[in-house]
Amino acid sequence: MNPFKYGTIVRGEYFYDRSEECKRIVSTLSGGNNIVLLAPRRYGKTSLVFRALEELESKGFTCVYFDFMPVYSRESFIEAYTRSILAKQGNWEKAVKKVGALLSGVRLGLSLDPAGTPEFRINFIDAKVNEKTLQEILELPERLASGKKKFIMVFDEFQEIVKLNGENFEGLLRSTIQRQRNVNYLFLGSRTHLLSDMFHNKNRAFYDSAMSMQLDLLPERESVAYLKKRFAESAIKIDNATAGILLNQAGNIPYYIQLLAAEVWQYSIPAPAVVSEKSIIECAGRILDLKSDYYSELFDRHSAAQKKLLKALVSGSEGIYSAGYSSKHRLSAVSTTQKALAGLIESGIVEKTGNQFIIGDPFFRLFIKNYAY
Repeated sequence: MNPFKYGTIVRGEYFYDRSEECKRIVSTLSGGNNIVLLAPRRYGKTSLVFRALEELESKGFTCVYFDFMPVYSRESFIEAYTRSILAKQGNWEKAVKKVGALLSGVRLGLSLDPAGTPEFRINFIDAKVNEKTLQEILELPERLASGKKKFIMVFDEFQEIVKLNGENFEGLLRSTIQRQRNVNYLFLGSRTHLLSDMFHNKNRAFYDSAMSMQLDLLPERESVAYLKKRFAESAIKIDNATAGILLNQAGNIPYYIQLLAAEVWQYSIPAPAVVSEKSIIECAGRILDLKSDYYSELFDRHSAAQKKLLKALVSGSEGIYSAGYSSKHRLSAVSTTQKALAGLIESGIVEKTGNQFIIGDPFFRLFIKNYAY
């Protein structure tokens, strides 16, 4: 079995490092405070959060994970949110009765499908969800919690809350959270600039309401040790320098490290074998070939100004608004570059890290370098 995992939540032996970050999340939440986790895409946020939740549950907390991405209306939020909370209550029949007794704007029901599996259903009493019903749903964790059994609510893709009537919903949720004593919240999402604005903009409801935690790239030393250990389990050798080459090709980003390492492992079987720079470059090329149609379409959907800027960003972003940078990369006016960059950040193609702007996907970066004209 391939010793590297990607595209799913990484658990157990596939998860490495992040011990200090995990400790901080656990101590912040168990200490009664809220936290917002900020990091670009593919940095392993969700895997880290689930590792922290395992520790919190071992301490007696009830941990509920809720993803805002599929939510498209207040009705869909109420149904999905209620379902998430019910799933942590044990016996479904008892949970539906207990939670249903706390709600006046909806009726909860339970039935069995042909296979005998319980199916949860929710019926709205009024044609339109009113604020009282929404308030009751938001208060559920606090009403179900107690001094001995506290709740931890995890809101993933939290920036998508704007789909639920914008800042009015933000304000309602914020005021509800402020009154709760037995529930703490962890917020995260893949659109870092939007999430950061929600918690750092004085005009937003969630301003300064949670401790901010920035997730950085994995330390190279730990990543090298992980690669050597996992390859060695299949009698495949990789030295420090070659492991460093793999990390560089993967942008040192957790998801892409696992993706490229998985391809290199497949290339190296049957063992014993030795991983070389040549094999890493070839495997990176294989991944690029598999995704070339997607990358081609992704590149083509952008404007001419954005394409020029993407080509320039492959070489770096230092002095991006300077006359020298524009001249070197044959860019248009600074105002055009600013607009193009804002669009690339909004779409998640480009991430801002410190004072640098980088193309988040290292293989898309490689595609632009080698094939985009």
